[in-house]
Amino acid sequence: MRGGRPTEEQLTRTFNAVLEEALSGQGVRTCTGLDMATDNALWEIAEYGPAAPPELVDAARAAFAGQLDGSNAARWHAELARKIEARKRRAAEHESEPRATEARGGAEPPVELPTATPTSERAIRINGDQTYLDEYGRTCHEGEPFTGEVEEHADNGRTELLGTYFWGIEHGRQQEWWPDGTKRAEGVANMGAAVGEWRYWHANGRLSEVVVFDENGWEMTRKRWNAAGEVILDQATRRRA
Repeated sequence: MRGGRPTEEQLTRTFNAVLEEALSGQGVRTCTGLDMATDNALWEIAEYGPAAPPELVDAARAAFAGQLDGSNAARWHAELARKIEARKRRAAEHESEPRATEARGGAEPPVELPTATPTSERAIRINGDQTYLDEYGRTCHEGEPFTGEVEEHADNGRTELLGTYFWGIEHGRQQEWWPDGTKRAEGVANMGAAVGEWRYWHANGRLSEVVVFDENGWEMTRKRWNAAGEVILDQATRRRA
């Protein structure tokens, strides 16, 4: 370990062991230190077990090589930077547009924040590329903080994220999916704070984690399973005073 991080040699031993387990049909263990690209490639193999095509094994080795040389992380950061830059650009475009109040020479009236409700029967749904962040970090659309649902898509066109917002803040049901369409995470936010029960799933469809928060967003309990369905963590979190 270097600074709490596994060395390249340790990661290589781990990858080889997990690859062998995936090929034997044992599934893929979690919390191994392997990145998401490598983990996803190993899960592709685990779905076939001993009958996994050689090209999937080659793809997993290539993904792991990308973790070691940093190219996986570089691609992820580049994609994240692209999305952030796109939102900033849209924000700048909105800032440069004259507001209706400026056109008539008056000051904007104070905005009265409507009453927040976790769900709405008439929620508007837009794509993530139609939104941008304002200076307060709120998700905005067409010049004002957005209320409704924002949907993000993976490269294969499947829905990857679906979040509900109120006045630009996460409020209501939040969902996330794996690239193949299986559920990855689900929970409810109350004006930006996670509340109630949040569930997370492995790529094979098994539960990965269940976390329970109180009404103020403090974590109360956490239970975690490995990819084989075995409990690896079960704890109650002491509530802050």
